[in-house]
Amino acid sequence: ENLARLDAIRADIQKLADPREVVAPELERIVKSTPAIAWLGFSIHGDEMSGSDASMAVAHHFAAGTSADVTDLLKDVVVVIDPCLNPDGRERILSQLEQGAGYVQNLDPDSMNKGRWPYGRGNHYLFDMNRDWIFGTQPETRARWSAIQSFHPQLLVDAHEMGALDSFLFYPATDPINPYFPAASRKWWQKFGDEQGAAFDRNGWSYYTREWADSWYIGYSDSWGTFNGAVGILYEQARFMGQSVRRESGEIATYREAVERQAVSSLANVTTLAKNRREILKDYAEARRRNVSADGPGNGRDFVLVPGRNADREQRLVEMLLGQSIEVYRADAAFTGQNVETTLEGKQDEREFPKGSLVIPSRQPLASLVLATLAFDQRYDSGSLNRERKELERKRRSKSYDVTGWSPAHGFDVDGYWCDALDVSMKRVQSLDPRANGVVPLARAEDPVYGWVVDGSLDASVVFAARAMELGVKVQISDEPFSAMGRQFPRWSLLVRRHENDADVAERVAQAARAARVEAIATSSARSRDEGPDLGGQHFDLLARPRVALLSNAPVGTDSFGHTWHLIDAEIGLPCTLIDAQSFGSYDLRRYNVLIVPEAWGDLDSILKANGDTLRTWIKGGGTLIASGSAAATVCNKELGLSSVRLRQDALDDLESLAVSVRREREAGKTPVDEAALWGDKPATDKPATDNGAPKDASAPPTDAAAPSGDAAAKKDDSKKPATPAAESDAKRRDRYARTFSPHGVIVRGEVNPDIWLTAGCRDEIGVFFDGSSVFVSELPVRTAIRLAAADRVRLSGLLWPEARERLADSAYATVESSGAGQVILFATPPDFRAWFPATTRLLANAIVYGPGVGANQPLGW
Repeated sequence: ENLARLDAIRADIQKLADPREVVAPELERIVKSTPAIAWLGFSIHGDEMSGSDASMAVAHHFAAGTSADVTDLLKDVVVVIDPCLNPDGRERILSQLEQGAGYVQNLDPDSMNKGRWPYGRGNHYLFDMNRDWIFGTQPETRARWSAIQSFHPQLLVDAHEMGALDSFLFYPATDPINPYFPAASRKWWQKFGDEQGAAFDRNGWSYYTREWADSWYIGYSDSWGTFNGAVGILYEQARFMGQSVRRESGEIATYREAVERQAVSSLANVTTLAKNRREILKDYAEARRRNVSADGPGNGRDFVLVPGRNADREQRLVEMLLGQSIEVYRADAAFTGQNVETTLEGKQDEREFPKGSLVIPSRQPLASLVLATLAFDQRYDSGSLNRERKELERKRRSKSYDVTGWSPAHGFDVDGYWCDALDVSMKRVQSLDPRANGVVPLARAEDPVYGWVVDGSLDASVVFAARAMELGVKVQISDEPFSAMGRQFPRWSLLVRRHENDADVAERVAQAARAARVEAIATSSARSRDEGPDLGGQHFDLLARPRVALLSNAPVGTDSFGHTWHLIDAEIGLPCTLIDAQSFGSYDLRRYNVLIVPEAWGDLDSILKANGDTLRTWIKGGGTLIASGSAAATVCNKELGLSSVRLRQDALDDLESLAVSVRREREAGKTPVDEAALWGDKPATDKPATDNGAPKDASAPPTDAAAPSGDAAAKKDDSKKPATPAAESDAKRRDRYARTFSPHGVIVRGEVNPDIWLTAGCRDEIGVFFDGSSVFVSELPVRTAIRLAAADRVRLSGLLWPEARERLADSAYATVESSGAGQVILFATPPDFRAWFPATTRLLANAIVYGPGVGANQPLGW
């Protein structure tokens, strides 16, 4: 009967989801007479198989059952089953398990029968889709946004697996809980947990709640469901990989039992929903009513996005929000925002916003989702903070389950703000107009075309360069701003000269521009009409076609590998050779001019050492080596001789002199030249003073109390005595203790060096993602493209303890180091982490596409 009137049921639930135009009697009718909706999602991690197999048992139970416990329940609940959220991962692990199967049963949970690299957790590009729900980087996620929100479920189940020797976990979750977490879900967790526990008790099964799964990050399946109004519930069943396992107690646990626990859990949860249908629907409707009212969870705050800084990222961010049914509006007039929070500039009493600004009100049906997604700096409650600190100090381990900061405004590096609710005329935005692309011809067709220019600030300009070079087009990049056809172009913009290319270059440029969705603007002259460089001069460098190799297989991390593979293949559109780390020495690296080493968790060091001579020769011959995170830390090993960048814990004796180098770098070019002192026109008594009265190095920046600079620093260094073993040991002990407090996914402030090609598309400061304990130090001749800010400015979002803040301050995030005709590029943390941070992903794209030409030297005529 419910299937026959499913459209009417969904229409009624839609009215509860957005009650703004619905009168109270109608809402009461819906709550009284409409079934609740349960969405049961299984195995978003493909190698957590018992969930998908249980989904078939659950489907059969509801479809074939004829007893009252089924027929009566289905009057009150519509059950939607998503049986396998990750078919790619499941097929991969099934294939591996079949290949490793034998005649004799093996009860060892550590058997290779658990699979091998890259396992089955991720999708085709190895993304963990259980972290993707608010960013929607993968097509599977974007499709489910629409599907789930077309049903507006009141229950959303997310079935997983955990370690083989564990038992079964379900909700209530543990602290910390996101500050915008819907209160109704926490209330109902207790009821659902009680009845799920009772079902387990009837079978004598072990289980637990409230231990390690928190609800801080909102991008898990169950959390995203909760922020959409459902009661989100996580299951974690011990993972048996389709086999039987001998547990520590000697008990032999079977895969059938694992599937049964998943199925019984789903039946118990759906039964609880049916029994409490009316009250749960009432709470659902009340939460949505409150979201759109003056006393909603947003306290009358609006998010404002000012378009114009980066069209690529602005469009992507708006599409991300609209895809989740978050309402976006465009202001019809300029307005003034009060009590303004900014991404990088701190708080302001007020700020003027232009007409056309995009506004995302928190007062809308999905208020909690808006706030938890877009808030700049969400903070732990005091109880969770103290528990986390205690865990770190006493047990040297963190209770944080995932990232603690994820602000998209920082990750996309857009002009985003929070301010008090606005009183300005606005129109609802359903989509942004697609950006114009293709060739922009000359105004007069009879004029000769000198070449075509692409704006380098756009992320898609890198895609254009890659696609054009794949088509055989010669592409130049500028190291200074310039003008053409009355338009200004920033440094690192692109130029294609007609005379350097084949006769059909116009068609190839148009093809590349359409593929990259950018405009290639035709210009009739190489002459600049202002003081900028002419288009035929030495401020343009010829790019070299990237020939990319990506290290894969163990010990490379599957996530980090997959994120980079996706960037190269699905976003940039370059051919990419996957090199097997286990047979690295068998490859002829001369076939490639870019080698990328993602994060690795095993013995990468021995692989690189065994091939150190080959790597050094390849780099000096014009190769670009790119490494990030733990792989970058390995590359820094002195024994490898690949880089002079060092880990902080290996440079403790030099931190004082490094601090001087950092200050000089930070102030370079900012202090006007004292011409009178330069030419000797000042009397001797007017010599610049220093802190100790000695003449100050004219090139040195102002000093502070932390460390000397200029000649004073040199004098101190000359008289410096070697550190005693006790002092050295104490410094290492302090640093080791401080590493205990290393961050779990925070956003920190990065200071950008615009003179380095790697930072094309970046403004002076950006938010960068940081995770872990690998902190890098650098000084000239290493060029630091992005350096983290000083301790008092470095934290932007997420939990960053004072000890970690001091370690991160002034450290290197991205470095470029020449070596012969090649270079080494290092990132402290993967810049393409989960594809969440387009601003830093751009850095990696620059390194891959621009590196072989502008950063390295290829043989003439290559």
